[in-house]
Amino acid sequence: MGKPKRKVDVIERVAPHTIKKCELIEHYVDEWARKILGFNGVNGRDGSKGIIYIDCMSNSGLYYDSDDNLVDGTALRVAKRLNEILPNYPGKMGYVMFNDISQEKIDRLKKELDGLNLSNITVRFNCGDGNEFIKELDIKELQKQCGTLLLYDPYQAAIDWDAITPYLNTWGEVIINHMVSDTNRGAAQATREKAIQKYQETYQRDIASIIAMSSKTDLNKAILAIIRKRTESSRNKRYIASFPFFNRTNGLVYNLIHVSGNIEGLKLFKKVAWKTFGDKSSLKNTHGEENQLTLDFEGNGLFSTTTDDECYYVKDIAKDIFEQFGAIGSVKLSEIYRYLDEHPVFPSEGYKNEIKRELKPYTTTIPKGLNDYVVFIKN
Repeated sequence: MGKPKRKVDVIERVAPHTIKKCELIEHYVDEWARKILGFNGVNGRDGSKGIIYIDCMSNSGLYYDSDDNLVDGTALRVAKRLNEILPNYPGKMGYVMFNDISQEKIDRLKKELDGLNLSNITVRFNCGDGNEFIKELDIKELQKQCGTLLLYDPYQAAIDWDAITPYLNTWGEVIINHMVSDTNRGAAQATREKAIQKYQETYQRDIASIIAMSSKTDLNKAILAIIRKRTESSRNKRYIASFPFFNRTNGLVYNLIHVSGNIEGLKLFKKVAWKTFGDKSSLKNTHGEENQLTLDFEGNGLFSTTTDDECYYVKDIAKDIFEQFGAIGSVKLSEIYRYLDEHPVFPSEGYKNEIKRELKPYTTTIPKGLNDYVVFIKN
């Protein structure tokens, strides 16, 4: 007799940071879908015909939170949002594709979606390896008419670059969950060839080099470097954002990485991330230290607040702007916003009034119009 089949927890229990990740993706898909569906092209020609959303590791669509409440996971949240949005765009379709390695989880997700009375949405379910699923998907013709978003959300640090690279280089969006805590915890203890191979394929280097990386930040930088390398031959520039997710004890669990071929996607993802985190760049608890004043004795003699590179506030955006442009003396407001638009973490969209307010200690003049100049105090 063979080994008994391992029991699958169809509905898993998750921590608050996972629920927050679901919220971020849900809100991003909402705004992304509205932008894509609302694009009608030039003179009504060559506009978007719809959207494609792919979740190749979808889970069951449901979780238990830390208080044992049943809550919607990413797959169910996204399906509900798209079902609300698509009827507002007659003639446009949503193509939603869910895959999970567990048939039990796919069956539960299908059961939940069957009760939604989906409109203008075609759903495809599949049970199998997530990497093989996206490798075998034949959607090239559909992608010519529709915006695409791939969610790549493994439960461990396991990235198949051959599977996701074609999506990184198409007109669309990719969101990758880099489970850096798995590597930080497990790489040094890995002895089995399969485990070692997983880390080496993910980071594209030997296991000794991976173990030698001194921090989770270095590990994430390695992933970002691979993405840049894999997209350097793309016709269009790729914009990359990365946001850390911390647990209740300030342990870094994973980084959510967003890759887009359009700067509007970058701007939108940053705005949604900051709004989801409560007007900052992560869930890290800074214990009020962000309000602690320090005096720059060697620079301009200004008081400024402490900056935590793992959790930025709007005040840190203003501080960075002064560091970038202060020596120039003055710069157009539009140039500042252009700089922020391409920044991998700092948003301009959704925060322009707040940024101008936080700039006041660094300036003699705050402009109203985009072509007006911000005049900085002498550095």
